[in-house]
Amino acid sequence: MQEHRKNKAINQCFLYSKFNNYTKVMSSAIMESERIDKDTQVFMEDVALELKRSKAPSYLLKVLTSKNTHLIYPKDPLPRSLRVFCAKDIKNKGSKPNIFIDCTGIIVKRDNERYKCKIDTLMAYLITAKNNMIYYSIPDAFSKKVNVVVLCAKVFSKLFTHVIDYIANISVISENRDKMLYLSSKYFLLNHMQLTDEDRINEIAIKASGITESQARIFNIASEGNDLETLPGFVDTIIKLFKLEKLTLSLVIEKWMFLYGSGTALALEFLPSLLSLVTDAYCGVYLNNQKSIEKILGKDLVELGKLNIYDTSNI
Repeated sequence: MQEHRKNKAINQCFLYSKFNNYTKVMSSAIMESERIDKDTQVFMEDVALELKRSKAPSYLLKVLTSKNTHLIYPKDPLPRSLRVFCAKDIKNKGSKPNIFIDCTGIIVKRDNERYKCKIDTLMAYLITAKNNMIYYSIPDAFSKKVNVVVLCAKVFSKLFTHVIDYIANISVISENRDKMLYLSSKYFLLNHMQLTDEDRINEIAIKASGITESQARIFNIASEGNDLETLPGFVDTIIKLFKLEKLTLSLVIEKWMFLYGSGTALALEFLPSLLSLVTDAYCGVYLNNQKSIEKILGKDLVELGKLNIYDTSNI
């Protein structure tokens, strides 16, 4: 039995369709942006060598210098959620996924034609690039690793539950917090991970939320027949099960971005974006509201951050 569906592309996300002209923005970035020439001595000395001298994992140099990684200067900086994206190189009629990284303010060309590079930020972008390439190239790269799936589910459920708690203060009743952690874990497994095996989903969600099997049975009965697979449907399910009549999808998205950063919204639906949220916070480069994220996730941020950066099994 197949345990998961094909990985969801970014343009299949509900939020992608709601954000202004993302397809046009990405197409323009590919077709019209200036691309940094990586086959120069200046680039190798000022960027590649500096990365090599840093504490970056060695594989990041391979990601940087790969012919499938394009460092670009768009006419206007890309939206924060698209600073690193994966797409076909339509400019060169390519058929395979390529990585595009907006280097505005990250790799700066000085008056003397040399580069000044923010290495720590570039490292975070390259890790996101690596995750995107693996996600699109190896369908089960993340879903087959139990420790990764449980950790990711735990991280997402904590972040999502905190948003709902911030809006509606549900944690005054401990059972409500347990239920939200469990249901948001299941949503993550169905939506982000695209898992289909119901028994495996329930087992992982129990581990991620830290509840008992008897609690899970009660929560499953309560949520039976409700949508736990799509973001709009999941928010509607929460409104119904928790009797939160004033809750709306727009409010959830607004408070998620307020709490975690304007460039993190796609983490509500897209696995590489969630991994990017974790990486950016762990690397401490202030690409998101890392202090809030650190406070909510604690040791889970450290554990998933390290795993995300140093696991090279799929490279």
